[in-house]
Amino acid sequence: MTDTTTSRRTALKALFAAPAVGALAGAAQAQTAPVASPAPAPSPTSGGAPVFPAPNTAPPIHQVGDSPPPWPTWNGPVPTDWVDPKTGHRVVRLSGDAGGNKLYFYRSMFTPQGDVLVFSSSEGIVKVELNNGFRRSILVPNPNADLLLTGRKTRTAFYTISDPGEGQPTDRPRTLHAVDIDSGQTRRIARLEQGQFSSINADETLCVGTVAYGDTPLQPDAADPRNRRAGQAEYAALGPDGKPLIFAKAKGVRMLQRWAARVPMELFVVDLKTGERRVIHSATDWLNHPQFSPTDPDRIIFSHEGPWHRVDRMWTIKVDGTDLRKLHQRTMNFEIFGHEWFAPDGQSVTYDLQTPRGQVFWVASVDLTTGKRIYRRVDQNSWSVHYNTAPDGTFFAGDGGDPDMVAHAPDGKWLVLLRPEPPIDSDPDSDRDELIAVEYLRTERLVDMGLHDYRLEPNVTFTPDGKWVLFVSNMHGRNHVYAAEVAPA
Repeated sequence: MTDTTTSRRTALKALFAAPAVGALAGAAQAQTAPVASPAPAPSPTSGGAPVFPAPNTAPPIHQVGDSPPPWPTWNGPVPTDWVDPKTGHRVVRLSGDAGGNKLYFYRSMFTPQGDVLVFSSSEGIVKVELNNGFRRSILVPNPNADLLLTGRKTRTAFYTISDPGEGQPTDRPRTLHAVDIDSGQTRRIARLEQGQFSSINADETLCVGTVAYGDTPLQPDAADPRNRRAGQAEYAALGPDGKPLIFAKAKGVRMLQRWAARVPMELFVVDLKTGERRVIHSATDWLNHPQFSPTDPDRIIFSHEGPWHRVDRMWTIKVDGTDLRKLHQRTMNFEIFGHEWFAPDGQSVTYDLQTPRGQVFWVASVDLTTGKRIYRRVDQNSWSVHYNTAPDGTFFAGDGGDPDMVAHAPDGKWLVLLRPEPPIDSDPDSDRDELIAVEYLRTERLVDMGLHDYRLEPNVTFTPDGKWVLFVSNMHGRNHVYAAEVAPA
């Protein structure tokens, strides 16, 4: 018996030894009891147009592990363009009154020329002309169109439509479509009988995906195992005392159950010209988040999903199944790392590193060719659910987190810009190439997220010109897509 198998059995034994642990459908929603705050009055801008100030009500203080406090909620008109009074940065709402959701933080969502953005809404797939006053129009008028990403070679958006039926969407057949962003013409690309498409390579010849055989929803007895508003699985569970767990802890319970199940999975690629499907890696590890390099059409990174302190999360492989290797080696107990993404040039992979979990925070990177590593220190209140890299590679953005998340940050509900600096009293002449390089990330607050419910991940992404940071938020009620200007207003 392997140590890993023993660990999984021990974990499950502890999990199910508590008789009260179990599902509580809808508990995540029931834990929150919003209170209304008065609607702000409009204030004039230099041009005379009304602008609504950003919400700035601080959440009440509570102890980590308590039920979530009654976060203040927005109770007025949803602003379209304002200057955040706490940060001095301009914020623009890109989605219409119907709301919208942007793609996951590492997925391509722009044309190769950087002039058009696409995102999802209840009306279908929306396109926004970034160089034309953020002009918005419907690209695919089908609310069942599940936006995948945009191509890096052509002005194409790719989306999937799952066949109707019972069960999880990944267990039903689904078809991959492409739409020309300029003309709106669509075409059918490929079809899967089971599984999901995840990423398309730089020359738009292959799509990578995963399939699991015999898995169950992370929230198996919920009426709808997907929290549509949050864009992810629903998480609810009872603790040993029979009381509902907070969202973060309930998610940990469900993630542990899925990781320990050892469900057979495949990582595959699909030829976008012929539709041929080819398996490149099989495992009973929980394979997730496959991403193609933005520059190398043969390079993929993917994760071993699960509780981060129990998995070696980050891996890379080539499209022919060779060069399978880990990208980070744990050096201490309770060290965690993940939410990885490619640097814009595709030469390195950047990720959230904590040594140990919840104590010391880094934005780390590893060069895929040389193995050179850089650890960039992050303050507790600047830790973020996801980070992203500016197009020129010189600085980062983060989307913050609430007090119940892994950093337990008392004042972490901010979008931030993070700029590398050398450590205090650094001595570059003493540096050795074979050692890890170290930097410090200086924080600049970008957007006040005091009214945001972090069950919805903001998923920060820079525009291709590096002038704006895009994110999704429920700070004004329904989900909306916003852009925050990097330069102060």
